[in-house]
Amino acid sequence: MPTDHKSINKIFAALAFLTALVLYLLTLPPTASFWDCSERIACSFGLQIPHPPGTPFYLLLGRIFSMFAGAGSAAYMINLMSALASATTIMLLYLIIVRFVREFKGYDVDKYESIDRIGLYGGGLIGALTFAVTDSHWFTSIEAETYALSLTFTALVVWLVLKWSENHDNIRNERWLLLITFLFGLAFGVHLLSLLAIFFVGLIIYFRKYEFEPRSFVIASGITIAIFFLIYPLTIIQLPALAGTFSNITGGMLGPLAFLIFFVGLISYGIYYTHKKNHRTANIILLGYLLILIGYSSYSMIYIRSQVNPGIDQNSPDNVDAFISYLKREQYGQQPLFRGASYSNEIGSIDRENPKVFPRRHSPDQRHQEKYSQYSSDLDFFLSYQVNHMYLRYFAWNFIGRDSDIQDAAWISGFSSSDYSDNPANNTFFYLPFLLGLLGMLYHFRKDWKRATGVLVLFLATGLAIVAYLNQTPFQPRERDYSYTGSFFAFSIWIGLGATGLIELVKHFAKGNKALAYGSLAVTFLAVPVLVGSQTYSNNDRSLRYVAPDYAYNLLNSTAPYSILFTNGDNDTFPLWYLQEVEGIRTDVRVVNLSLLNTEWYIKQMKNLWNHDSPPIPIDLTDSEVDRLNDKFEFRRPDDFHEPGDITIPVDKDFLRRFYAGEIDDFAWAPEEIPDEEEMGFGVPIDDLDDEVTWHFEGTFLGRDREGNELHYTRIQDDMVLEILKNNRWVRPVYFSTTVAREAQMNLQDYFRLEGKAFRVMPYKTGNTLDPEIHAERLHSFRLREINNERAYFDQNIRRMMDNYRTIINRQARTYMDMGDNESAEYWLQWGEEHIPFHTIEGDPTSILNYAYRYAQLDNNERALELAEMAKPDLDRTFSRNLRKLDRIESDVDRLEDRMDRRGGSMSSSRRQELQNRISTLNREREQLVRELSYESSRYMIIQRLYFMNDMEQEAVAVADHIAELSQDRLPFPRSRDENRQRVRRIFGD
Repeated sequence: MPTDHKSINKIFAALAFLTALVLYLLTLPPTASFWDCSERIACSFGLQIPHPPGTPFYLLLGRIFSMFAGAGSAAYMINLMSALASATTIMLLYLIIVRFVREFKGYDVDKYESIDRIGLYGGGLIGALTFAVTDSHWFTSIEAETYALSLTFTALVVWLVLKWSENHDNIRNERWLLLITFLFGLAFGVHLLSLLAIFFVGLIIYFRKYEFEPRSFVIASGITIAIFFLIYPLTIIQLPALAGTFSNITGGMLGPLAFLIFFVGLISYGIYYTHKKNHRTANIILLGYLLILIGYSSYSMIYIRSQVNPGIDQNSPDNVDAFISYLKREQYGQQPLFRGASYSNEIGSIDRENPKVFPRRHSPDQRHQEKYSQYSSDLDFFLSYQVNHMYLRYFAWNFIGRDSDIQDAAWISGFSSSDYSDNPANNTFFYLPFLLGLLGMLYHFRKDWKRATGVLVLFLATGLAIVAYLNQTPFQPRERDYSYTGSFFAFSIWIGLGATGLIELVKHFAKGNKALAYGSLAVTFLAVPVLVGSQTYSNNDRSLRYVAPDYAYNLLNSTAPYSILFTNGDNDTFPLWYLQEVEGIRTDVRVVNLSLLNTEWYIKQMKNLWNHDSPPIPIDLTDSEVDRLNDKFEFRRPDDFHEPGDITIPVDKDFLRRFYAGEIDDFAWAPEEIPDEEEMGFGVPIDDLDDEVTWHFEGTFLGRDREGNELHYTRIQDDMVLEILKNNRWVRPVYFSTTVAREAQMNLQDYFRLEGKAFRVMPYKTGNTLDPEIHAERLHSFRLREINNERAYFDQNIRRMMDNYRTIINRQARTYMDMGDNESAEYWLQWGEEHIPFHTIEGDPTSILNYAYRYAQLDNNERALELAEMAKPDLDRTFSRNLRKLDRIESDVDRLEDRMDRRGGSMSSSRRQELQNRISTLNREREQLVRELSYESSRYMIIQRLYFMNDMEQEAVAVADHIAELSQDRLPFPRSRDENRQRVRRIFGD
């Protein structure tokens, strides 16, 4: 067994790496996941263009990892890339903690006392392994996302600058700093977050080279900030923009490539000149800048690959202007950062006349503004929502405890009760990691305040600085804790140093007792990394999760051949892209994302290009007409507005007959092989189709004109859907995914036919029904791997998705009931429970009670009552929570009204208006809560109805008593059988 530091350190570093890697491999998803992961995998596998600002270096690495694995294993291999990167981060974190200790205890570890070496290695392992099992880092470590690899770059930069710090007096010590600049350049091709480590680098260099004094510290900080801005945005954004204007500067004689050659040549000459003249510092600076440019050159992949029009080509960055727009993320708009319009409590809306410094409440969205009104100022919103809810809550999740995996879940410690004690993500750490990190921070500042300041800056730059920069709006579609793993990484350094500090306390008070030191280390190891890992393992184990590709498979196979499928957002689009681009499944289906259909570049791709076996979609507009689509939003012409009314699309039956007979060969958007009429599945003969499809479309409300008349408009996506429906002439099947929002369905529901996971738009009025034979065929084709496995973990997003499946299965059963075929109806309910069991994926109370009610209608009362009992705990919890919210809102309204009454005329008009706006918002919240409580009350009525149907009068009345007790008799609720039957029929039908 080696005893020298170099060997032991390598062993423990390898142990940290392997421990993390084993954990990540055990929990690694076998295939693609939701959100951006599916897009990352598809774009890596085929070197395609993901959403802005792109991740070219990540894509290149993903291509290397997946190119020899084959389509079936590509997703696993790219997930593995994240696991390997994160395991490397854990190893580097161990080495970083050890280096920090060596900074203040001395570099020659072989001369340490035994107990000091115990603290050195033990602290490194505890800090590194604690971070390895923190919730946010584990989440990003096992999926195909950029955050794991980005953090590896951050950790590598931190370790390298500490390595430089130890060797700063050696000849050619600058090579470490030059390597750091190259890594910064490469990291841009993964994620810009890594650049935030530059402030840590600057402090380490300053404190190593200079003695602290205020003037030099300010100068050094200013230089570091200047370097940051030189890199971003000047180099990353403005340099390509300047290259784009070079053609204009030279009168069209030279283009962007000539500028880049000239610029790199100029830098190279500067390197040669400064070397020849022995200007060492200038030479190092120019070399570093050139290395940044070399690393940044991975972005050329985006520009080059877009030229060949790949299947996924977001923003089409195939020219300089589009490329610059891509880098700037212009598609997503810009949030004001230092100055801009913000919400005013006095006027109850965005005040565009009086821009504010540090505007936080900037969104014009009405729902956001209602939320803004709950805060007294921008600073209040920043501290209460952006800092507390969107950062400190996540920090607490990782080092104190997490209540559940429900959206907006609170943090908990374990010292109080929770409504979600049975939730897989109910993690309680009893403050132990937080307290150990706090101890480590104090210990670090006491021993080495200079390096501790560097860690603090890293902690703040990757935490609160990101919060300020993102300027997030309320109601985020998902939790954003993954954005702050760099900050949690920095805090974990202090967790490791805290363990080292504990051993030093043992050394001091127990006079170097090695047995006590080992015992303290073991207790700390069990109390922190082991405790955290034992809690977070269950909600990070995705080893049995196939939901995303199976969802995509089921949705694609819900459609007829060569269909056009409208999807809504990331989760019902990216998995489909993955399945088509990587696994080659149903490439005849054209997936059309409605959100992207509002952009000119996407419309052009859809109308101009084939994608595998799928023809372009039927949009009969020229490219120049597409470029002018957004002109309507100036609202200067009458045509820019939409007049609510009926829309009619003819059904040319003769054309359809001739098309399917092969007599028409000039339909521009037809597939190469024309399916027959039966394959297209109208479900009725062509002669029985309607002569025209007519429906009312209101459009989107814009406001009122000076005469008080309502004004409406249509979104670009609405215009394009109409364009497609008209030009398609009912040739290619058109579908809406069941996840598409109702307002995006354009009121076409009367012409919808449910087929599996999609609504098909039919050329005859269906009344939004389904054909049970077609629907059954689609359902039987579904893949639902591991859904019925009790060992599998499914988060809230997936649980909701499973309830969507249950809804379409329930509709199949209801259809058979309406046909009088109760045997088939019960078969489908049982089929649904077999494939999506409630005991493996808990259902929403509505989903459970819908099944229960159907079973009761089919006289399977035993199963109906079992499901009713299953739904009650969650229903009670939600009902009670909403009642508490209602009490709080009513109390706030009374308090504000009392304040206005007491102040009377002494209150300023602006303050009175502010309070009235706040009261109005609270009243709207109250009305919404009353609606929710009424809805929840109707679900209790279903339970009561089941009791009455089984002659359980006492239990039925007990439900009414229960509601009366919870609501303090504020909600009317039926007590008799007849009253219950009438209420249930009125709400749910027979």
